Amino acid sequence: MAPPPRSSSKPKPKPRGLGRKSGGAVPPASRAEAAAARRSAREWELWSAWALNAAKVVAHYGFVPLVVAVGVLKSDPRPSLFQLLTPF
Repeated sequence: MAPPPRSSSKPKPKPRGLGRKSGGAVPPASRAEAAAARRSAREWELWSAWALNAAKVVAHYGFVPLVVAVGVLKSDPRPSLFQLLTPF
């Protein structure tokens, strides 16, 4: 007796179509809402990228001054600004 033929273990992907399953056209209100949602998502992406770039710049240029300020505030004999900025 011969073994039964093997079937593919992967399910076939469903075809991706536009619109609803019934095949009708998307109402204009839904199209407008979808366009507004896409615009909103794009704006969110742009603003989040801008905020992350700004945070990177602030962290890059603000780290050393932050360390110096914390060191001055936590030191027991507080140095004057002149003593802090001069290398002598």
